[in-house]
Amino acid sequence: MDHSDEQGHPDLAALAKQLGAEKLLLRSMLKQKAAWTLQIQRVLDFEASSLAATQKFQSAVEVQLDTVDEVQAEKELGFHPLTEWDLTRTILDNKRDIRHVENRLNPPSGLVDKRTHRMQAFGWDIIQRVEGSVMEFVFLKKFTNLNVLDIMHKTWTNDIQLSRFKTVKAETSRLEVLQQMNPNAYVFVRDVDSPSDISIFRSVFVHFLVEATKEFSCSDGSTLTGTGYVLGTQSVAVDYPSDSIHRDEAGRKIAWADLALTTEAYDVENAMTGEKYQQVVWAGRTDYCTEEDAQRNAADTLQGLLRWDEDRCASTQPNVTLTFNPSCNNSHSYVK
Repeated sequence: MDHSDEQGHPDLAALAKQLGAEKLLLRSMLKQKAAWTLQIQRVLDFEASSLAATQKFQSAVEVQLDTVDEVQAEKELGFHPLTEWDLTRTILDNKRDIRHVENRLNPPSGLVDKRTHRMQAFGWDIIQRVEGSVMEFVFLKKFTNLNVLDIMHKTWTNDIQLSRFKTVKAETSRLEVLQQMNPNAYVFVRDVDSPSDISIFRSVFVHFLVEATKEFSCSDGSTLTGTGYVLGTQSVAVDYPSDSIHRDEAGRKIAWADLALTTEAYDVENAMTGEKYQQVVWAGRTDYCTEEDAQRNAADTLQGLLRWDEDRCASTQPNVTLTFNPSCNNSHSYVK
């Protein structure tokens, strides 16, 4: 009997096992490389989109913004400066969260649960859902002769200045910059006053502007692609637990509000019919700690939408005093 064969079999088995392990490792490394390649491409796409938006908005008038220095931001808010990767990840989180909201509230099938309420007002298709402390919404309106670049420029300018933002969300008492990532991405702290047991809802979030495309479904089942802009708001983590409640020097309760919001505007053209229009989308998800505050936020958000629309109409027709002018006529995933 050849004893060398007996010794060879265990060696072959060990070698096969080693090769199998190396194959799995190689497979894992290739997957990781593919994932990193995808993430890097997303970073490059965002940077290109941000640069394009910056070039189109570069003629904007410089505004003076209130700021909080880095030491105070860490001491008071538990905020640490974001990296470029943090910014990209935050924007991807916003995209994912908004897509989830749209798929739940406005699915192609039209089938929604009993908590989802839909109505139409002033040309807007209004969809809202409240469950516990979470409020979700999708607002859609079809426009004609709307200048997408101008309206998003104005909305961006209004969003980053407290005095102007209060015209849309009057309950806002604080809006300060914690960090400027680039000309079209800032980190803000915002306080919103409330008449409830919790006096102030505080959020730390990235507010960003990017170019985007979005697909819209037609009644015949086809889809049209719109090109335009996304103004996004996405909460970022701080050192304090998101469910913590503390008091300020005056003894008022302060709680954290979690935000994932977008204001979007697109130029859309139907090549078959020649129809051209603009589609505006507001969508988002907020968590305001209690159901009472979520219901109040739902009403405040709808009121803010109508104020935004009124302001838009007033800016295009400066000699007309509007309540909510019906002449503003009406009628899914953004990709950077």
